[in-house]
Amino acid sequence: MLRLFKILVAIASMLNASPLDFTLIKKGTPEKANTLLVIGGIQGDEPGGFLAASLVGTKYTVTKGSLWVVPNLNFPSIVQQSRGTAGDMNRKFVHVDKKDPDYKTVTSIKSLILDKEVSMVVNLHDGSGFYREKVVDKYFNPKRWGNSCIIDQVKLDQVKYGNLEQIAKRVADNINANLQDEKHRYHVKNTKTAEGDQEMLKSLTYFAVKNKKAAFANESSKMLPTHLRVYYQLLALEEYMRIAGIEFERHFELTPEGVHNAINKDVYIAFFGDKLRLDLENPRKKIGYFPMPKDKNLTFNASNPLTTIIKEKKGSNYDIYYGNRHLMKLHPQYFEYSNKYDSISVNVDGKVLDVKFGSSIKVDEYFNVVPEKDLRVNVIGYVGDKSGNESGQKIEKKDIIRNYSIDKNGKKYRVEIYDTSEEDKFAGMFLVEFSKIQPEEDSSFSVAMGEDKEEKIPN
Repeated sequence: MLRLFKILVAIASMLNASPLDFTLIKKGTPEKANTLLVIGGIQGDEPGGFLAASLVGTKYTVTKGSLWVVPNLNFPSIVQQSRGTAGDMNRKFVHVDKKDPDYKTVTSIKSLILDKEVSMVVNLHDGSGFYREKVVDKYFNPKRWGNSCIIDQVKLDQVKYGNLEQIAKRVADNINANLQDEKHRYHVKNTKTAEGDQEMLKSLTYFAVKNKKAAFANESSKMLPTHLRVYYQLLALEEYMRIAGIEFERHFELTPEGVHNAINKDVYIAFFGDKLRLDLENPRKKIGYFPMPKDKNLTFNASNPLTTIIKEKKGSNYDIYYGNRHLMKLHPQYFEYSNKYDSISVNVDGKVLDVKFGSSIKVDEYFNVVPEKDLRVNVIGYVGDKSGNESGQKIEKKDIIRNYSIDKNGKKYRVEIYDTSEEDKFAGMFLVEFSKIQPEEDSSFSVAMGEDKEEKIPN
C-alpha cells in the first residue's frame, strides 16, 4: 500500500508544478459510474476534514469498489492555517476569475466532480459549535454547523444515491451509535440551498447537486480536539463507503486513541530516491548541514499527502510542513551525489545487518558501521575519534551529543556515508534510533493542527 502511495505521489509530482498542488489518490477498481469522491481541505483551518481524508487515502485498502480521495484541495491555505489565502474557495463554484490564485484548483476539482465515473461526492469540514434544530444555548443552536451531516435538499430525482436526506440520516445514525459523549450527537442539516441561501449557492456541494451528482458535506465540531474530529469524520466516511458498495480494510483501530496514533505515528519525508529520510515524530525545529545535491531539483516522497517541503522565498533554507503544522526547518549543505551504493553493513548490538540508505534501525546498546573501502562514515554529533571517519567505531548513545538528534527526545541520529573514490561525494544516509531511553526523556508527538481557540463544551 505504501509503495502504491509513493507511485501516486511521484505521478502527482510529474503532473504538478508546485509542492502545494492538490493530490488525487485513486483506490480500488473502477466500477462504471460508481466512484465515491472524498474531498478534504477546501478550507485550510479545518484539520478534522483534511486529516480524515488523508488517513482514508493512505491507511485504508479498498478491496471492492472505487474510491477517489483529494485530501489537500486548498494546500496553500492548509500550510498557512488560513480559511483561504485567496478568499473562501468554497464560495467560488459559480464563478472564479482566471486571475484568481484558486482558478486552477477550482476548475480542476470541478472536472473531477463532473467525471462520468463519479456518482457521489463527500466534502469534509470542521464547523462551529454543535448544530441543533432548536436553540439550546449559544453553542448548540440552528446557526451552528459542527457535528452535522449537510445536504442541500431532500432528494435529487433520477440520480444514483439521490435520496440525500435518507442517506444523511443513515450516516448520522452510524456516528451516533459510536459517540464518545452524548453532547457530540450528529443531526442532519438541510440548507435548502435552492430556496435562496446566497452563500451555499456558490458552494462545491451545490455545484455537484446542480450537475446531477449526489453530494454531502460532513462537519465535525471545532470545539473537539483534532483526533476526535477525525474519529467522527471516519465514522461518516465508512458509512458513505458502505452505501456506495465499497469494501475496505482499515489499518488501525477506529477509536479516538487509534486515530490519534494513526495521525501522529510513522510520519516521514524522504529525498532523492529515498537516499535520505527524516522521521518527523516530535522533530527538532531546525536541522543544520543537511546534505542536498548540487544543481538538482528537490524531489521527495512522504508518508502522507499532507507532508511537504517548501523553499524559503528569501534565503536558502527549506520548511517542512505536516498539514498546517510547521515541523522543521532544514539548512542545506550542498554536495555532489554518488549513485554507486544503496546500502552498507552495520553491526547492531552484535548482529551484522545490511542497512539500506534511507532506512531507520533500532539500537539497544551500540552500533558500528563495518569498514568498507572508499566509504567514509560521519555520525552526526559523535564526540569520539576525531579522524573524520567513524567507520568501525563502536558507538553508544553516550558518545553522541544529544542536541544533534533529529528528534526532541534525543533518540534518533543521522549516519551519513561519503564515497572517497569520487572526491567525497555523498552516498546516502540512514537513521539510528536508540530504543532504550529513560521514561522522563520521552515525550509523544502530537499534531495540534491549529486547534481552534473556541470555548470548551459547557458541562
